[in-house]
Amino acid sequence: MIIKKSHSSFPTVIVILGATGDLMGRKIVPSLFDLFSKNKLPPLTHIIGFSRRPLTKDQFREYVGEMVQKYHSTKKTDEILTAFLSRFDYQQGTFGEINQYRALATRLGNIDGEWKTCANKLFYLAVPPQHYETIFNNLAETGLTKPCSPDEGWTRVLVEKPFGKNAKSAQQLDHLLGTLFKEEQIYRIDHYLAKEMLQNILNFRFANNLFEKSWSRETIEKVEIRLWENLGVEHRGMFYDGIGALRDVGQNHLLQMLALTTMEEPLSFTPEAIREKRAQILSTIEPPVPSEVNNVSYRAQYKQYTDIADVSPTSTTETFFRLKLYLNADRWLGVPFTIESGKRMGQVKKEIMITFKSPAKILYPRKHIHNKITIMLEPDEGISITFLSKKPGLEFDVEEKKLHFELRKQEDKQQYIEEYEKLLMDAINGDQTLFVSTKEVQEMWRVIDPVVTAWEKNKIPLPLYQPDTTDAVLEADKVTVFSQPFPMNKKIGIIGLGKMGTNLARQLTIKNWNVVGYNRTLDVTKKLEEEGIEGAYSLREFINCLQQPRIIWLMLPAGKALSDLLFGLTNLSSLLTKGDIIIDGSNSFYKDSRDRANLLKKKGIIYLDVGVSGGPSGALNGASLMVGGSKNEFEKLKPLFFDLAVPHGVMYAGKSGAGHFVKMVHNGIEYGMMQAIAEGFTLLKESDYRFNLKDIAHLYNHGTVIDSRLMWWLKKAYEEHGDSLASVSSTVAQTGEGQWTVDVAKQMKIPIPVILNSVEFRSKSSKKPSYTGKILSALRQQFGGHKA
Repeated sequence: MIIKKSHSSFPTVIVILGATGDLMGRKIVPSLFDLFSKNKLPPLTHIIGFSRRPLTKDQFREYVGEMVQKYHSTKKTDEILTAFLSRFDYQQGTFGEINQYRALATRLGNIDGEWKTCANKLFYLAVPPQHYETIFNNLAETGLTKPCSPDEGWTRVLVEKPFGKNAKSAQQLDHLLGTLFKEEQIYRIDHYLAKEMLQNILNFRFANNLFEKSWSRETIEKVEIRLWENLGVEHRGMFYDGIGALRDVGQNHLLQMLALTTMEEPLSFTPEAIREKRAQILSTIEPPVPSEVNNVSYRAQYKQYTDIADVSPTSTTETFFRLKLYLNADRWLGVPFTIESGKRMGQVKKEIMITFKSPAKILYPRKHIHNKITIMLEPDEGISITFLSKKPGLEFDVEEKKLHFELRKQEDKQQYIEEYEKLLMDAINGDQTLFVSTKEVQEMWRVIDPVVTAWEKNKIPLPLYQPDTTDAVLEADKVTVFSQPFPMNKKIGIIGLGKMGTNLARQLTIKNWNVVGYNRTLDVTKKLEEEGIEGAYSLREFINCLQQPRIIWLMLPAGKALSDLLFGLTNLSSLLTKGDIIIDGSNSFYKDSRDRANLLKKKGIIYLDVGVSGGPSGALNGASLMVGGSKNEFEKLKPLFFDLAVPHGVMYAGKSGAGHFVKMVHNGIEYGMMQAIAEGFTLLKESDYRFNLKDIAHLYNHGTVIDSRLMWWLKKAYEEHGDSLASVSSTVAQTGEGQWTVDVAKQMKIPIPVILNSVEFRSKSSKKPSYTGKILSALRQQFGGHKA
């Protein structure tokens, strides 16, 4: 069955189930009136109210008119209001009576007959969640939600939050929906997604080139998302007391705000792409483990809450909460996120505050400097940027200043109406961008469920706070702490301080790791001590400098030196204890890595093989890491790997040996690519044209399909040595990694002629000097610091 999106001018019937409830009066009716006044509703629109109250059509229209007058603030003419009310009809019925749905189907059929077309039909469930299952089943059983044909007459269902009460009930409800309706028919409402400033987040981030490159853990220290309200629960006691603040706004509004703040840029700005990116980032949120809930969450209830009608005198429902979260995502690893909301807070404050780290080097070390971006929803709508500026005067001192963008004046905003107006319009137009997908619902409950479970068992205290104050916030500050999601000591030992090892040590030192370095050449170690690295001059001293479980990174030449260190005369493994971790970042053959992992496992020592790509420059500024070994250990060591890698430059490759296998193939591909470049530029040099090879390398690296870092390095080589490369050797050295690829491919009976030829060329280069060999040697010098 194909459900086509229709233009908003096609005849449409809107059926509102629960048409005499609070939601209908305060939000739906004023929003429909706004759309009608702006001529945004289809010319042929009919609205049918369905509720249990015994009303005639005229009585229902009178009720709707009263709601317009009460909740719509703009001036209304009698003519427009009369025309609006003429669109309404009413049918009495209870949600469980199947005959009433059959009567509704007859009425809709009569409308189709009168209009001589199959109208679009929108069913809005403006009812408490406990009625959803009954209504869904009855709508499906009576055929009300079946489209007339693939070409006309779509049917859609609008559902209000909360969608379920926990992960299990949400899954059951989704399973039911999935058996009755297509996903493109289901519109789950979270009206916060329709707020202008939240819609603006994607534009602020992706339509501008100001902050997105700094929008990550590299520069952001923390993110705080809060929804403080002046209002209390008032007349909503029956609904609220079974829900509480966390499920009322935390599971939906606040997590959606977090998703918009942290999601990756979608490939296109289609509903499908945007919703998929929101779901992806939500899936990376680490739910608190039961033992941590007490540290990362806080709840409280305002005094006099239990005096509200329909609230239990012994209620343990929270009216304020705070929850601290981490994301297991490249961009956000280690950045703490706070979500919090409260009733009767004495002020309205709805905002997302992004706090940036203090610069590593600042002019005024006595000042605690933080830039901030605050995205404000209420009481003001806009974006505020906090920065530091010099104070006027003779002294060179700074003060905080703000750049402020105001979206609009508060008097221009109609609370709730514009959000529901947007959602209704999008539902009619078939745009699901601002509606929550099944995946998002599942991921949000996955995060919230452990907290709700702990609270329901009363494992977390429920203090009272004075209403109309921020006392709850002050108390939450004392209780909630950020526990690192990947607890580990930030001390590491590096053995092998060559070009790669030295730069890895430097980068980790910059990232606030304590690095102990050991190298056979003592002068290298001594020199690095001047840069803040702790030097060790024997293996035993090296081991004693590290606390258990020790983390040791090996950056040695592959082969005998590495084997001797681990198991030979040096026998590092005999100095280690159970639980210590060895990370082999050397260019090791993957079968050797697999054997080492097995031998060390017998001693209780953990071994990970890591392919490191990027050369000395990458080691200093961010490399690409391919990790093999235990998945659990990889997860624990993510902070280390992410601190060493470029964004998105870490991959868990698989079991032991997988990391070095991926790196081996990488090196083989590198051989082939370098060979193709070298052969191509030899052809350019020997042609009848007098080309400037540096300029060609520069051109090839701008917009062509062969632009690459290799091409950039070739341009640098020409700048240093000239087009003739006269000072560069034509004998191309190799360390054996390319041959490993050839040998493994032969064993697997997979032909790799390009890589094979490139390896053979290097082997023969000492006896057959050529310009092609000069290019290869020049490239090796540029990216690896090898002798040219």
